Amino acid sequence: MQTRLQLLHEWTRHLQSLLPGVRVTRVRVLALLSLGMLWAESIHLGRIAQALPLTVQDLSTERRLRRWLANRQMPVVGTWQPLLGALLARHGNRDLVLVFDPTPVTDRYTLLVLSLVVHRRSLPVAWHVVPGTEAWRHDTWSYLRRLCQRVDRALPPGACVTLVVDRGLASVAIIDLCQRLGWHYVMRLSVDARQGMHVRVISAADGRDDGDRDRPSIPAWELVPGKGKRWTGTVEAFGRHGWRRAELTIVWPRRYAQPWLLLSDRAAGPDRVAEYRCRTHVEATYADTKTRGFDLEASRITDRNRLNRLMLALVLALWWAHLLGQRVIRSGIRRQFDRPNRRDLSLLRLGKRWMRWLLDHDHLPPLPFRYHVHDACLRCRWAF
Repeated sequence: MQTRLQLLHEWTRHLQSLLPGVRVTRVRVLALLSLGMLWAESIHLGRIAQALPLTVQDLSTERRLRRWLANRQMPVVGTWQPLLGALLARHGNRDLVLVFDPTPVTDRYTLLVLSLVVHRRSLPVAWHVVPGTEAWRHDTWSYLRRLCQRVDRALPPGACVTLVVDRGLASVAIIDLCQRLGWHYVMRLSVDARQGMHVRVISAADGRDDGDRDRPSIPAWELVPGKGKRWTGTVEAFGRHGWRRAELTIVWPRRYAQPWLLLSDRAAGPDRVAEYRCRTHVEATYADTKTRGFDLEASRITDRNRLNRLMLALVLALWWAHLLGQRVIRSGIRRQFDRPNRRDLSLLRLGKRWMRWLLDHDHLPPLPFRYHVHDACLRCRWAF
């Protein structure tokens, strides 16, 4: 009990040093909510209130959390930006892969999430809540542009970013956005006869089209005749918006019904396939936040802004648990919490179990940030 209370005080002071521009009372409730999620392993406020080591009644704590979620003066973006900058500070001069993927949360809302791929998981770095059944105020690319701009402002110097998007989102808007931000991109193209991409192949010998420049374009998927085949080369795509030159990688694994058509601004080949495979890590993270973790899809929140504030605390808890899981792996104590013959637990679940074990043995788990006096900035405690 005392150890948990001590950790809560340390975590609160930690966030206050990170967020000097946010009111102290709001930061305190953010600390309660994020840490309570880790202890309760749920986003349900009643369970969180029961897990917190406070002397007040659980109903009083639950009402306090509800008031925080309903507080329109709580700045979600303004609170998350300095935290994100501290988390990404150690990623300078590194290759970063960002994956954009929409996911339904409840029957009412959909989350547009931009995630950073870290150790076969994707950790959210920016998000936006949109209606699930109603028309959106803006198109998808407008929301994606805002999310990317937020992340770009938090990136450390020297970071090399690759944006990965799936079918249905490939467009000239993605190319223009990445060019403005100085990012790279990998887009999967559709093979549907109505929505599929038509391209013009560029000759490798002279840098011009094969044959007559005015000849009709061909469907990109016809460049690979069948399963087990691959093709790489330079093409021109998006003829309706003015032909754009890019590198095309086509692979058709035998176990898949359709080929992968990957368009990028960098050299085609296996590296582009590896970058696109990172998109599958998003599904594992969604499972950690939903059925296998915090049960986010069971939320009864009907207000979009309240869900956005809930996501702020949840994302903060996800990052902390993931960093603790990394420490478990690097310390060589994974077998203490997981099966020795196979890996059943994700880094998120390992981190939560290690935190619980440390508190049961009167030890404080490491906090996810630390303060560097020399450069006067807040950075993540561990390397990725």
